[in-house]
Amino acid sequence: MSQPTQITVIRDGLFTSRKLTADINDTVTTAQRLVKQHFGRRPLTAVEVVVTSPKKIPALAAMAQGAAAGIPEKVYAEKLLSFTAKPHDLYSVTVIAPKNTIRVLINAKRLRRRPREIGATLVWAFVEVDQLCRKGSLERRIALTRHEMGTHVLSKGKARSLYRVEAEMEAEAEKATGQIVGKVIRQNRQAEAAAAREEAATAQSTAA
Repeated sequence: MSQPTQITVIRDGLFTSRKLTADINDTVTTAQRLVKQHFGRRPLTAVEVVVTSPKKIPALAAMAQGAAAGIPEKVYAEKLLSFTAKPHDLYSVTVIAPKNTIRVLINAKRLRRRPREIGATLVWAFVEVDQLCRKGSLERRIALTRHEMGTHVLSKGKARSLYRVEAEMEAEAEKATGQIVGKVIRQNRQAEAAAAREEAATAQSTAA
């Protein structure tokens, strides 16, 4: 029997909300379970969820992927990745990291303002975790990281091909998240309706 993915939730930064971090810690295993049920599998790679500020996300992403791709620290310390170009717009970003781990960087500022989005954000993140555990995904992300940091520049055709796959993965993550969250909402509404019917039936029997 496969064991559940090891999940660690880390609060990064003195001004990062403790309450938000606690809420994420309470929700993360449910999000993982929903994604596992959706795809019918559970990635075995350890996952680190880092709750941090949007200002820190670009450097943390570059450090994680740069180190995972075997790029010297002096290089990745000065480089940023294209998908973190607008960190304030991100809810989260999922990156490869050293020691066969995956790191989810959570935008604490955005989620602190939109706490109702915690569940959907974590579901999206674990869809991306599932994607990065698939065959060939790690190699593709390493190749793109080395390309953007200038250590192994790809041909224009090869780079376009890999970016196209990344765009397809993002579209899949959006669709899967909508399906998973939609299913949860429908189930909750059905449960509420059943509870209301039971309450009404109990009231009628009491009145009789």
